[in-house]
Amino acid sequence: MNMRQSDYIDFILDKFRSLDVVTARKMFGGHVLHMAGKVLGFVFDDTFLFEPGPTVDRMLPDAQRKELFPGSKLFVVIDESISPQRLCELAKACYDDFPVSKPRKKKGEAAVKDEERQKKIEAEFPFAKHFR
Repeated sequence: MNMRQSDYIDFILDKFRSLDVVTARKMFGGHVLHMAGKVLGFVFDDTFLFEPGPTVDRMLPDAQRKELFPGSKLFVVIDESISPQRLCELAKACYDDFPVSKPRKKKGEAAVKDEERQKKIEAEFPFAKHFR
């Protein structure tokens, strides 16, 4: 796929729309994707690299693997033709395999919005409250 990076991020996030807990943040010339407070994967150069783990290995055994940077662990390359339903199923199934993100300190209105969002996450993913 050959599109602007912001369009590609929107394309990927749109596939996660039904979950409503996946966000993207710019990082190191690409984007990091989070799901309910955990790292889901990275987007660099129109490539979605899914966080590796035993569940994704079992669900996508033949998927291509790629380093995020030279010497890094091998991430699972998610083909852009994957359906939104299949991608959301994959993300939910793999949630326990994802590493916990380090929380950023927020102040004021941002903290209130974050707390509201966290309650919404915990309603759909009750186990997420253990990772605060």
